[in-house]
Amino acid sequence: MGSKQSPVTGDLRITKTRRRSAARRRAQFGPGKDRAPSNSSVSDKIEALRQLIPPVTGDRKSDQLFQDTASYIVLLRTQVAVLQKLIEIYGPNSSSSNCNPAIPQKQNEG
Repeated sequence: MGSKQSPVTGDLRITKTRRRSAARRRAQFGPGKDRAPSNSSVSDKIEALRQLIPPVTGDRKSDQLFQDTASYIVLLRTQVAVLQKLIEIYGPNSSSSNCNPAIPQKQNEG
């Protein structure tokens, strides 16, 4: 029949793999490099976030910056939803004879 591994052997293999990958991370990043980001990198990220969202008058504190960012994300999602609906209405699959569904087209008489 097929060869079966004992659960102990499988667990040992997983443990060795974890140790190797941890050792690889330490070698790649160096001592202390895989720790939490320092204050300077956090402040750099906050500054980058400030540049991404629309400017307001005055200086924002971090908590207000996060509130503004959340509001901006909601605004962007709403804009995407509106644009998707417009594509459904006016997109390439829409009827060319009825460009604006809100305005009824005149029938040709004759």
